[in-house]
Amino acid sequence: MKDAVAPELMQQAFLSAPGNDLAIREIPIPMPAAREVLLKVHVSTVCAQTDLAIMAGFHPPHDCSAAGMLPHDLRNYLGQNENDPLRSYYPQVGYHDTVFPAPMGHEASGTILALGSEANLPEALTVEGEALSVGDRVATFQIPGGYGEYSCLPSSNVVKIPEAMTDDEGSLLEPLIVNYNCLKKCWALQEPATVAILGQGCQGLLATQVVRALGAKLVIVSEPLPHKRRLALELGADIVLDPLSTNVVHEIERLTDMRGVDLVVECVGTEDSIRAVPYLARRMGMVAQIGAITGPVAFDYGYVHFKNIMIVPCDYIRSFKQVADQVVEIINLVLTRAIKLRELVTHRFCLHSIGKAFRLLQDHAGGVVKIAVDIPHCATCQAAVTD
Repeated sequence: MKDAVAPELMQQAFLSAPGNDLAIREIPIPMPAAREVLLKVHVSTVCAQTDLAIMAGFHPPHDCSAAGMLPHDLRNYLGQNENDPLRSYYPQVGYHDTVFPAPMGHEASGTILALGSEANLPEALTVEGEALSVGDRVATFQIPGGYGEYSCLPSSNVVKIPEAMTDDEGSLLEPLIVNYNCLKKCWALQEPATVAILGQGCQGLLATQVVRALGAKLVIVSEPLPHKRRLALELGADIVLDPLSTNVVHEIERLTDMRGVDLVVECVGTEDSIRAVPYLARRMGMVAQIGAITGPVAFDYGYVHFKNIMIVPCDYIRSFKQVADQVVEIINLVLTRAIKLRELVTHRFCLHSIGKAFRLLQDHAGGVVKIAVDIPHCATCQAAVTD
């Protein structure tokens, strides 16, 4: 946030250090720089994969990650590198800025309250010719401190959302654009007919819908939790597999006449999931790596050579403007219900109940998929600052 601030205070969820719960603090409301907007946050959806990893000390906080911090930098910062067999290979250049306390939340939607003096310059806007105004409802990309009442961010990182789009859907445009961008690249390289998606959390369920929208003929998903497998079928999967009771590699061999799939979409980011990847892809197939991998994993890298597998990562996206054409495409897909976002939000909490939200996620309880945090919070919970 900027140094120049208004006198009013706002409430923001911070992580003081890994292993701690989030705490609500009062901080000054920021003022927008020349090419920024001041946003009043309505909803911030919880990124279970990265937010939980940040709280556990495995993923850099999002503001630090946006500034260049990598997982090995965090291990160095936290003194967790002593037994790392890769330590001697770490780059000499490291991350030296303040890490904690970290403002949390990076998926959000809200209303513009103020505009910087250059926020509507053509080069500052996400969509050329679509000027921003006070009162516009917008979706955001890489909002700093999404679990807070207000935030400033570049105008190139917001996009106006139509009246028919809910705040929840607007908040989910960030994870959707990352997912869509990666898979659209895969379709530009080949046109996969058979797809295996590992994991059916938010990103996996988005991928299930995106590959179907892009033209996949057979969509096979692997997911251990029954409620997510059921939702995957509702959202477009043809076959759902339980990795706890089925050998996923052998079953996909059977389903593809021993060839493997054209595209593997990895959406979990854990070693158990990634181990299977080289054995699932066919020769000259592709792997879309969407899951956030935060530590070294055992992976049969030789299969990239022997099977000529292409690894396709998400682009290094820094703003909505960078992928403006795709942003317009995903908004249309959501409006036409080709991609369904409302069905992903299974639970709601207000800002001061955010601790309960994260405990629910950690316990995988209550059929949770995606949690929306309503901001501003309800009056009943306002007193529960110590929750």
